[in-house]
Amino acid sequence: MSDLTPREARTVFALLKMRQSQLNRALKHVTQFIEQEPGDKNAAKLGAARLGKVAMTEPEVKAIVADRDKFVAFVQETAPTEVEHVPTVRTAYEMKLLEQALANNAPVDKEGREIPGVEIGHGSSPSQRFYADDGAERLLEVLEETDLPQIDGIDLAGLLGAKRGEQA
Repeated sequence: MSDLTPREARTVFALLKMRQSQLNRALKHVTQFIEQEPGDKNAAKLGAARLGKVAMTEPEVKAIVADRDKFVAFVQETAPTEVEHVPTVRTAYEMKLLEQALANNAPVDKEGREIPGVEIGHGSSPSQRFYADDGAERLLEVLEETDLPQIDGIDLAGLLGAKRGEQA
């Protein structure tokens, strides 16, 4: 295929985004049935053929500013040159204090002083991931509709390009 014209590129982009939207809805629907805890990795198989592993990520632990006013007041008292005119803390200094809090596993700075308005919590929520085995994509070429579960409202065979049974 030669280079695309801008019009062709927009059309292909729109078609792929529509397919992506359908796939995202299907993924959201099936994810609720996986039943994994963070850190779990389980094999995914199609018949006897192994596709890869489905894993639940661990939540990311990070320090966050939970109460901006208390945090700014603390920095204004302990490092006034780090407070900007709108009373806000320079981003670099905020990151430094949050890194110290995370390293201490508590909302305290390197001097051991409590940093008001900061807490240790979880950043992003755990999410499902898939790690394909080598050659697993070739299985999509031989996938048949009968290999797949039936899901109300989702044409899984169509989304995956599975071979459909003979119509009588």
